[in-house]
Amino acid sequence: MRYFLTTEDGRELEVVVEDRPDGRHRVVLGDREFVADFRDVDGLGQYALLLGRASFAVSVAADEPQAPRVHVAGESFVFRALDERERLAGEVAGRGPARGEEIQAAMPGAVVAVHAAVGDVLEANAPVVVLEAMKMQNEVRCEHGGVVAEVAVAAGDTVESGQLLVRLDPPPEDA
Repeated sequence: MRYFLTTEDGRELEVVVEDRPDGRHRVVLGDREFVADFRDVDGLGQYALLLGRASFAVSVAADEPQAPRVHVAGESFVFRALDERERLAGEVAGRGPARGEEIQAAMPGAVVAVHAAVGDVLEANAPVVVLEAMKMQNEVRCEHGGVVAEVAVAAGDTVESGQLLVRLDPPPEDA
């Protein structure tokens, strides 16, 4: 299966993942090819990854299934992922109708900063809130953009996973 990844900083990557008869996977990223063994450890987003002779613990927070937060080797990555079918469907469907968005906390933590106020018009991928969890600050971004209809948190608040942070209405037609 071919996947198209877009990183938080806008880089686009194409990854091919193919099953092998031995249960492992052939992974092609750019001009690099790997044999990978990827095992679900606990059914809760913890995985063991074996690339060649290197082993990694991987944590995946997939509260937003198409934009998971992946922690590996002490680093954190967020990217938007589409498989080739989803990408083609998006191209056929075009942009689609405007829609609102509810931005929720992906993990429990403390609100460090709020970058949106009611009435603000946000572009897609705009920063909305900064959450601190496990002594790391994580910038929470909107997906589609729109007009801020509600800000449900303030700096200093403690939030739970899944708690509403900001609600956006669809962007105005002339935006």
